[in-house]
Amino acid sequence: MSILKLPVRWYSNTTEYNTLEIEVSQTAFMIVDSDCGSSNTYVEKGIAPALATARKVKMHVIFIHNDFSLVDEPGSIKREIHGTRWGTSKAKDHPPPSRRPHQPNYPPSIQPLLHEPDFPKREWSGFHQTHVDYHLRCYNVKTLIAVGFSQRACLYQTLAGAVEHNYRVIMLRDCTHSAEYPDTVDETLPEKGWLRKIMLRNFEHIIGYTSSSAEFIASCQSILE
Repeated sequence: MSILKLPVRWYSNTTEYNTLEIEVSQTAFMIVDSDCGSSNTYVEKGIAPALATARKVKMHVIFIHNDFSLVDEPGSIKREIHGTRWGTSKAKDHPPPSRRPHQPNYPPSIQPLLHEPDFPKREWSGFHQTHVDYHLRCYNVKTLIAVGFSQRACLYQTLAGAVEHNYRVIMLRDCTHSAEYPDTVDETLPEKGWLRKIMLRNFEHIIGYTSSSAEFIASCQSILE
């Protein structure tokens, strides 16, 4: 058995640190909504090297991507939230729903391998009416190392869904992105904004653990040596 000794952070009245011992054969590296081309720093500097190392230790890898081709109806509340409520011009330009399945656009650095499944999702959570839980249980996965977009939206909701299905979740902080709003930017904070700070704090308090790409890679390297 290969045991990954991963430094993690969580919150319980104060910020806490510890090292989790995780069985690699019962762990999956999960990439959420990262089919966004090659221009994202968090993908190239964070996810890509972490994914490459996960593959070296033969960790199970899965991908999840958005596909609204069968649910983007004119009466969809998500269509309203993300489009039509933005004004008359936006509503007028909103295209009719497409029935063609979405084709993810992964950058070469994180392109899924032929044996790595890529699950479509139709809500924020990758566990909502998908086969993700079924697949992970087939491989006896207990722990998820999670990366992707967005730390305050789909990745967050997917990991909340994972906990509801009894998975331990560890999010790599530098392998996800969460844009601050104009009035939440604060360059004095390590997180560069209070929205990201609060979302991370809330995640570490009620959902799971966080770590970093460098810590994950170093932990994997210790197995390979």
